[in-house]
Amino acid sequence: MKNNEIMIVVAPVPGEKQDEKYPGAIDVVQEVIRCEAAGAAIAHLHARDEKLLQTVDPTLFAGQVRRIRQSCPIIIEGSTGGAPEHTLEQRCVTFTVPQVEMGSLNLGSVNMYDGVYQNRYQDICFYADKLAAMRIAPTMAVFDLSHMANYQRLVEDGRLSPPYVFEFVFDVPYALPYADRYLDLLVDHLPPGAIWFCVRHHQKGAAGLRRVMELGGHIRVGYEDSPFLSNGRRARNNVELVEDAVEQAAKAGREVVPAARAREIIGLRPAEQA
Repeated sequence: MKNNEIMIVVAPVPGEKQDEKYPGAIDVVQEVIRCEAAGAAIAHLHARDEKLLQTVDPTLFAGQVRRIRQSCPIIIEGSTGGAPEHTLEQRCVTFTVPQVEMGSLNLGSVNMYDGVYQNRYQDICFYADKLAAMRIAPTMAVFDLSHMANYQRLVEDGRLSPPYVFEFVFDVPYALPYADRYLDLLVDHLPPGAIWFCVRHHQKGAAGLRRVMELGGHIRVGYEDSPFLSNGRRARNNVELVEDAVEQAAKAGREVVPAARAREIIGLRPAEQA
């Protein structure tokens, strides 16, 4: 990978506390297609129902993925987010859908809003094994420094192999807030050659990820994370959030890459083989 290349992930659908970010309906397929044209290389998607709530039925999700990939080559990343009542198997429902190429692997538990986002080590092993069985590349979500120790345990247990893709998550309510020193500490614990992204919930636009771009990281934007642009205005759609990310990347001297190049960087198969 060239030092100045950067990948943009779009997470287009707000989570369970949707109204604080976007109170209306979202056409997920069209948003993703337009975001890919604007510069997004990866789309982070959950299995949701018609009301955008988490579901264990992959039917709607599978249809969305199929329609997206008929129109554009964006990389599809499935989530293991789920709801507290879902089983481990149910949280892996996105992995059952063909053309899902990446999947989130949460490396530990964390306080989140009014509850606990639970990911025990045995659960993490279950997800890692499921990803490997489905030949889906894991994106290791890190909410805390202790989660990097769990990554090392997975390697020692033979459940992970390169290339390693990490995603540092900040500013989730009651979890780790963003600070440059925290980001620097996490980056310092990365293995050589690791690929890493950064997410900030409720960030004030992609300008809030400037330190990430300066350190060579990649970025995620979208209504799941924050509705704000770098000028403080609320975005009218996810496309504006991606366009803002492209603009901020250029200011940081980074070159936004398309999905085809992102596949090469991450080590995924070409789109026609995915």
